[in-house]
Amino acid sequence: MTVFVIGAAGGLGQLVVRALRERDVDVAVLARDPERVPAGPGVRVVAGDLSDPASVRAAAEGCASLFLSASCDVECQSAAVDVAADVGARLVKMSPWQAAVREDSPAPGARHHWITERYLAKRDLPYTILSPNYPMQELIRHYAPEVRRRGVLVDPAGGRGVSVVDEHDVAEVAARVLTEPGHEGRTYALTGPAAPTFAGLAELLAGLMSVPVSASELAGPELAAWLAREHRPWEAELDALFGQFREGAGEAVTEDVRRVTGHEPRPVADFLKTHLHHFLPDSEG
Repeated sequence: MTVFVIGAAGGLGQLVVRALRERDVDVAVLARDPERVPAGPGVRVVAGDLSDPASVRAAAEGCASLFLSASCDVECQSAAVDVAADVGARLVKMSPWQAAVREDSPAPGARHHWITERYLAKRDLPYTILSPNYPMQELIRHYAPEVRRRGVLVDPAGGRGVSVVDEHDVAEVAARVLTEPGHEGRTYALTGPAAPTFAGLAELLAGLMSVPVSASELAGPELAAWLAREHRPWEAELDALFGQFREGAGEAVTEDVRRVTGHEPRPVADFLKTHLHHFLPDSEG
């Protein structure tokens, strides 16, 4: 079988491609910039984007499943749904930020996911929705610099817990759902095994590194400045998301990773141990 992947330029998309190849599944990857997506044995890179659905449809012909990971507007997500329906493929759609995906969400991207999910339900095709909570990898991408420089872990969740999930677990769930029967019509809310607070994460890091690490709750102008520095151009979207986290929307923990993969999701303590070098003070690393 062949799986058609839309959105492989990002870290999660590449992990899904890798997980599919580990299952000996051939992959066709749609890429606006093919040079950003590494080809290899069993991986075919197709130049194009969803603004030209006809070309995407031709490239996806014969594929058994289509994975939509791209965070794009409603029009392009709907075009991907149409492509899957036209070629008779099962669609697996990523709708990240779990609790934020609703009609009245203050996060525009989350509302786009909600609208696309409603459209998807009207089309005659098998589909599954994967809705992961906040990725553990974001701790490296956007939080580690302040830990290295000042021993401070920024807390945009206002002291509330967030059930962070490892993107490797999300990728394994995606690969299984794309290649195994029995997941049609399901929505999987993907979380880690617990919902630690950022203060708890700071305590974990301090213990692992044997140096002081404190959590600093940010709000108002301080939060806006940090978002602009670390999350451009998504700061407005994430400000809305963190507002929901501060109301406790990120605290839910589910069993969906275990249900699909057969194993427990990775604990954040294990993730931090493995990636501790990203957080070590600049003088040491």
